[in-house]
Amino acid sequence: MAGPEISPAAIVSHHKAFRAVLDWKKDSLQVLREYLIRWQRSGLAHVDVHGNTILHFLAIDGNASAFKQLFEDGLLTSEMLKKGNLRGDTTLHEAARFGRCNVVEIMLDKDEGLALARNSLGETPLYVAVASGKKDLFDLLKGKLNEDNVTRRRNDGCTLLHAAVVGEYYRLAFEIVKSFPYLAQAQDEKGLTALNLLASKPLSFKSGSAYSFINLGSRSFIPVQLIRCLIYLCIPPMDNRTKSSTDTEDPQNQSDIPQPKTSLWLTKLTSGYRRVLRVSKLLRGVDDIKQNHALAVLLAKILIGDEEDWSRYTYGESTMEPCKDHGQMNDSVSLQRPNLDSTIVSPKNNRMRNPLIQAVENSIEELVEEILEKFPDAAYTVDKNGKNILHIAVEKKDKRLYDYLKTKVHKDVMLTAIDNQGNSILHLATKQGNCPRIVLGHLNQMAWDVCWFKRIWYDSPPHFQYHRNFVGKTASELFQENHVSLRENAEKALKDMNSGLMLVATLIGTVNYATLFTIPGGFVDDKNSASFGRPKFFSTKKEDQVLSFLWYTGVALFSSLIALTAMLLIQLSRFTNDDFFMTLPVRYLGSLAALFVSTIFTIAACAETYLIIEINVNPYQAMWPAIGFLILISIDVVYLTFHYLYFAFRCSVSFTGQEM
Repeated sequence: MAGPEISPAAIVSHHKAFRAVLDWKKDSLQVLREYLIRWQRSGLAHVDVHGNTILHFLAIDGNASAFKQLFEDGLLTSEMLKKGNLRGDTTLHEAARFGRCNVVEIMLDKDEGLALARNSLGETPLYVAVASGKKDLFDLLKGKLNEDNVTRRRNDGCTLLHAAVVGEYYRLAFEIVKSFPYLAQAQDEKGLTALNLLASKPLSFKSGSAYSFINLGSRSFIPVQLIRCLIYLCIPPMDNRTKSSTDTEDPQNQSDIPQPKTSLWLTKLTSGYRRVLRVSKLLRGVDDIKQNHALAVLLAKILIGDEEDWSRYTYGESTMEPCKDHGQMNDSVSLQRPNLDSTIVSPKNNRMRNPLIQAVENSIEELVEEILEKFPDAAYTVDKNGKNILHIAVEKKDKRLYDYLKTKVHKDVMLTAIDNQGNSILHLATKQGNCPRIVLGHLNQMAWDVCWFKRIWYDSPPHFQYHRNFVGKTASELFQENHVSLRENAEKALKDMNSGLMLVATLIGTVNYATLFTIPGGFVDDKNSASFGRPKFFSTKKEDQVLSFLWYTGVALFSSLIALTAMLLIQLSRFTNDDFFMTLPVRYLGSLAALFVSTIFTIAACAETYLIIEINVNPYQAMWPAIGFLILISIDVVYLTFHYLYFAFRCSVSFTGQEM
């Protein structure tokens, strides 16, 4: 969009007006008056690369008094306010995006038709406000527009509810569903409903976030993640009479949100508890996340409750008419309540996506449970590849969801099903990959893949070990093929790490062995003494301290020898697939545990030495922080392996007698 030819003087005027808006002073209003008089006839010029005018920035800053005064002076017209930037956003769009209610009210008092303007994506100011989570703007604009104008879609068929769910503004989504319940089942041009969008957001639920104990290891340092999980666990869910002080979606109230009923004293206690939480930035962040998770579950219940028949997700093609020209939608395209015939479905995607399939793919347990609670028959749907939800859970290596689904479905039917490529559930268990959202190293990944394959093997019908897919491969052959590279990488990584740890264990053992012959105080060297060859501090008040020192040193020495032996066994292993199941993880964990004990007792022996020779230093001031640091590091290093061994041991005990 080309503006009028700009003279050097005009460029200065742009700069001066722009500066006046950014640094508002007493004379800024007069500067804007002169600027608007200059450009009133020829039209406002764009002042940045995005095509924004001075009025766009004035609206972003929320300077309501300036707008009011300029309107009174007759310097602002509807045409000037309708001028869009390169994205088609008008001044009202920007005011709505940043929640400038006062500015929006002033503009609408001048011309309510401004609320109907649409940008290049087909978004109205109301849509922009919802997409930015501005509930106060939603309430304001909803009250000034009729229902058809409020529910206008974007060019791609997205509704206000789609926008709220995409932005994860779930409290605002509640308000939208309450005001326009028929939007719960509305589809965009891809055939996606709000429930579809919610099913693609695992981080909006506890089961998909880093605050679930099952997902320990999804963050880089496990002890810190564990602390955050414990804080999350201790925070109570928000009551309908309490609210977050930093909530930008609904600063007024939450009375319309369905919440479990609680007693008055518990409500007051929760409210006071939450005020304490808001003091700390860490606690406030965890609190916000927990409340958002609770709201996501409540929204899911409402959306699922509005579904009357799951067959539209499960069977065949949609019978809805596609929009002939969804790329150029005009203002007449709007939802008709309660008629949903205008719901847009892309001609290329006549079949709607199944939210249950999406929830299983994203390991959202809460959503899976809610759907199956109301629609048990939905469990027997399949995706485009012919895989049922149990197949998908196995493919994703989600052990908790897999165990849950086995209790909710006819597991014999689900376990014996074959997908479109002839793969059995055992074939799907051979795929290489992490369990949901947990970052694993080569060793833990290989061990987990072997264990998971065995776990599904135990559940599968016996004849599946001979079953071949359409490529002509059994599950065992497919597992070997898929894990050649991973097995080699795991072997190399374990050997390289083991070599370094062997050096450390050898050094610790050597130091402690030498220390046994150079104990504090030395030995009695008088051949005529009855205590010849014994430590000098024996038979003194320091004898107990010397004995403790020798005890610490001896334990450190033997622990280092045990660690060295376990590491040698690792180095000499054959590194077959079965070795990764139990043998290598046990040896790895055992060697690290022995090395940890050796290090701790070496530190204790050092501290005891300071006490024996009576140096004017308190060794415990350094010893306990050092031990605490080692404990934190050890937890981070061994947790995933320890957790794996616990799961593998349970599998071995549960299926004793079954052979692979």
